[in-house]
Amino acid sequence: MAETASAKGQATVKYNTSLFSSKVSAEDKSKALLQAQLKAVDKYYAEAGDSQSENLDVIRDKIKADPDRYLLETAILSEEDRPDMKQYSVTVRVTLNVSQLRNAVKSKSAVANSSSGEKSKLTFIFVSRQTDSAQSFDDKVYKGIEVKEQSKGTRNSGQYRASVETGGSTTRKATKKTYTIFPSNYLKSVFNGVFASAGFKVVDAAYLEPYSKGLLKIKSVESDFNSGNDLQPQTERNVAMGLQNAQVPYIAYGTLDVRLSDTDPATGLFRVSVAATGKVLDARESIPVTVAEVGPIQSAGLGPTEEEAQTNALKNAADKVAKELLSQMTGAGIR
Repeated sequence: MAETASAKGQATVKYNTSLFSSKVSAEDKSKALLQAQLKAVDKYYAEAGDSQSENLDVIRDKIKADPDRYLLETAILSEEDRPDMKQYSVTVRVTLNVSQLRNAVKSKSAVANSSSGEKSKLTFIFVSRQTDSAQSFDDKVYKGIEVKEQSKGTRNSGQYRASVETGGSTTRKATKKTYTIFPSNYLKSVFNGVFASAGFKVVDAAYLEPYSKGLLKIKSVESDFNSGNDLQPQTERNVAMGLQNAQVPYIAYGTLDVRLSDTDPATGLFRVSVAATGKVLDARESIPVTVAEVGPIQSAGLGPTEEEAQTNALKNAADKVAKELLSQMTGAGIR
């Protein structure tokens, strides 16, 4: 099923009258309608973020040339003809065929237009986890009193004067969390599908480990994400050197944090939300660089059981984070 989204757009055109009519012509109406449709597409991409807007620039002419291919429906919300100002305005709500738009972007990407030998290898490690414990700390409050002498007299003399200043500070310590990591091999198909369909040669990290000369270890990545949101510096260096040993230039990695379930008020089904983060590391050079980074991206899933809702939420989150990373890679011309 095609992924869709809706957006509103509005356009105003100036027109010329003729001897036979002082009203807007059908041609000028069509011109305003197309402009309003394109404004709606602009709005959708603007709200989706900077990387998506860059992708729109690549396919704008294709949409303009064949809007029906990318817009499933167009509903006119309002229109106004002002003959006194020779001006016609129209506001529309369009249903975008997001899948078709995404395919158009892919067809223009650097990797899609590269030969098989030019396409890059990419691997990924994403960790699904849920908060196991959260240790919070009380604020530490420090108070001080400072006495300043303001005369040369002694404390017992009548000329002695002093002022007292009070102050202090409060130190706060971040909550320390640990996580339970659970298997989510089924998410491999989501990440593999997004990156492979774009044209990258996706390599399973498990198969990559032996070729990294023992440096890239899935367990090490999972261990770091078991107690924090970032890889330890040594782990990140090992991952980068392992990629270089295996001659795989790119790795996408990150976390998918599962929240506690609740009941969806509209359907009565279990509802689980997931916050996902991710980044793509380019390890071609001796000093790796981050070429794409997203998150946290919020997603949710529904299901008749908590387990099913959790699975759906994780799949939705994995799909979103992978597509956003890919969007940034496309904008950067990575092949």
